[in-house]
Amino acid sequence: MEHRTQHRIHAAVPTRIHGVDAQGAVFEESTEAIEVSRRGLSFFTRRDLRELSQITVVLPGRGPIRPGEGATDFFTEAAVVRVQKEGDLNRVSIRFMGATLSTYTAETP
Repeated sequence: MEHRTQHRIHAAVPTRIHGVDAQGAVFEESTEAIEVSRRGLSFFTRRDLRELSQITVVLPGRGPIRPGEGATDFFTEAAVVRVQKEGDLNRVSIRFMGATLSTYTAETP
């Protein structure tokens, strides 16, 4: 049985990712997070990503709110912690490195 320390919320959150895929190609891609927690998220991609690789994640409009400007983008480095093949896509789970997503504060399992 898997135990998660962070409660995950099923959501469709626009997400931009960039990094280097398993073939060594630099990429940038727009996708949607399908599950989100304070410390990570998961998304679908056609790219092959290696577990433990590092990517950059941007969630437009999900960062801190600045007076007079509104919400900023949430920007962080993340580690790939799981890659599962689902049909033609890969379901990739990532863990944020350092930053946490304050928008999602539910901690109840």
